[in-house]
Order: sequence, then C-alpha cells, then structure tokens
Amino acid sequence: MTDTGAKRWPRSQRTRELTRVLRPAGFEPRGDEWILDTSELRWWVHLGTAQGDTHEHELAVGSLILRDGEPDYEAPHPATFGLSDLPGASRRRYLDTDEAAQDPLVLDVETLLIPLLARLRTIDSVIEMWLAGDVAAGTVRDSRPLQVWHAWLLAKSTDRYALADRALTIAKTVRWTPDARRALADLGMPIDRPAGRATNLTAVDRIVQRAYVRRFSPYTDAERLPL
Repeated sequence: MTDTGAKRWPRSQRTRELTRVLRPAGFEPRGDEWILDTSELRWWVHLGTAQGDTHEHELAVGSLILRDGEPDYEAPHPATFGLSDLPGASRRRYLDTDEAAQDPLVLDVETLLIPLLARLRTIDSVIEMWLAGDVAAGTVRDSRPLQVWHAWLLAKSTDRYALADRALTIAKTVRWTPDARRALADLGMPIDRPAGRATNLTAVDRIVQRAYVRRFSPYTDAERLPL
C-alpha cells in the first residue's frame, strides 16, 4: 500500500492472480500467456506493460481458427481486443496502483472476460458477438462499422454465408455517416462509397482508419482513393 492509501498491484502478483482465476475456466499457462482451445478456436490472453508507461498494464485477448487441432495463422483472426473494450469495464487504463479494495483488472477478468469467452466457443458465436456489438472495435466514432465489418469478413472467409449476408444487410441499411460508409467500402464491403473525402475526423480517427484499411482491405494504395 502506498502513502496515499492506494494499493499496489505489481505485474508478478497480477500474473499469479490471473492464473488462479483462468485455470478453472480451462486456460493453461504457456509462457507469458494463457491458452484455451475449443473445437474451432484457440483463445489467448496476454498481460503486458503499456508502451511509454511501465505503471500501466494491458490485458490483450485474441483468437485463432483451429484446423485439425492446429492454429491457422493465415486465416483472419476471429477477434482481438483489450479488457477495457468490454462493456462494463471498470477502467480504461489498469495502473499498478489503485484505491480499489480488489484488483480491478483481475475483477474484470472474473466478471466480464471469463463469462464472455465461455459462450464464444465457435466461429459462429464470434460472428454473432460482432453483430451484437458485444465488444468495442477501434475508436468510439468508428466502433460500430468496424464491428459489422469484422462479422462480415469472418463469416465470408469461413463460408458462413447466412451470417455474411446478415452483416452485409446491416451495412447496407444502417444510416451511417459518410465517413463510416466510406471506411466500410475501403475495407472491401460491397456497398456504395460516398463521393468526396472523409471529414470531421480527428488525427486518432484517421490513424486507426488507415491502419485498419491498409491491414485488411483487398485494395492496394495505388487502387484505392486517398484515405
């Protein structure tokens, strides 16, 4: 405990506590990660330190598609997100000192993450998660279009045609802002692209949008209109 009354939660202690709560949920510690395999997916949880701030801990969660029990690294990742992306997360940043009586990071893993992953055992369930908007994606401004796009891309790449059609229907019928519709079109969804360039975007919005588009869009920079 510090002089101000805040408790300290060093990374070593958090690692032990995460192992304690993740083991009963089926996770196995492997190096600096915890791994859970289902019939179709491999989920991993990683506790790291934020770049530029050694006092901030980041819990990253991700998944891979399993083919004959082995990860398919070439397939799209079904989901990748941080603990603070979950609705109801108690913190946006998990620092190693906190005035809470219990470690908020471990508490959020117990109450939010483990119940979520307990129902995400199949590819279909992850697609449904994105369609329902259960996990944030990108910034607040572009989270919903990126959720729909994640669902469409995963469904399309795994031959879940009914779910892919549902995601595309959402993309075509929602009253998106021009910037959101433009981002979806740039990411490869077959929807009408508004004329003109993006407006009213912050510097962070532009960086995130460009990163997503360049990482996942089927179009090259030469083929795409300027971002």
